[in-house]
Amino acid sequence: MFKKILIGFVTLVASWFFSSASAVEHHHEGDIQPWKIGAEIFVNSNLFEPDFGDIGGGLYATDEPGFDVHIEKGAFTPGNWLRFQPVGKLLFWNGTEWSSAMPNGERIEITDALDNIISYRADGTSSTPGVIGKIGSDGGLHDHLEMSILNASNTLGGSTGAYRIELKLFESKANSDTSVAIAASPIAIVFNRGLAQDKFELAVSAAADLRDNSVFVAETGMLTIQRVKALGSYYQAKLKHLGDNKFELIDVQEIPATKE
Repeated sequence: MFKKILIGFVTLVASWFFSSASAVEHHHEGDIQPWKIGAEIFVNSNLFEPDFGDIGGGLYATDEPGFDVHIEKGAFTPGNWLRFQPVGKLLFWNGTEWSSAMPNGERIEITDALDNIISYRADGTSSTPGVIGKIGSDGGLHDHLEMSILNASNTLGGSTGAYRIELKLFESKANSDTSVAIAASPIAIVFNRGLAQDKFELAVSAAADLRDNSVFVAETGMLTIQRVKALGSYYQAKLKHLGDNKFELIDVQEIPATKE
């Protein structure tokens, strides 16, 4: 009975992962489109690729990606706030690998809906969560926040390369930091700062590989989920993709519950 429950749970996670992986492949451009089911927030992709060189923002600023609630899949609560918690630290693509070493002391700032500045630096992020906007009467929201890159001299500017930040979406009541719904996984945003498209795509591919929790190898159809919780314990699972978002469980090993 336990094995059947575990197989069902792991298969559900695998199905979610494969759908998300497909979204990452086909929805690199465009807005972040969250929706809510119960107390959990889902998104159309976990990786977005804005450009600091876009027409609207100029060389060192952009308001992409925007945030556009997918009401048809799951509306939010009218009057509440859609928010984001900065995660991790700022990373720079040096042409070979992602590193926290900034060429000229760069940082990325996001100006939220209340004009608060949320900063991403090589040594970490602001602890205060940002406000994206207020949920409308229809349960939706469509807003854009200004994102800019600054250098060590505290002026707009950034070395040529790619920059990666992460944020986790959550919903709260107005003027409250307490979440009423939250996304299980963070969203990665990889900014292009002056790279040719082919070199930028190399950086994006490497950024996707930084997500070490789940690895899908298309050539073999094998999905490895490094850590999944079921019935109070943690497991590593290997599954074979059968097509149509269906998986066959190949192997499950219990692992220590030490990594957060």
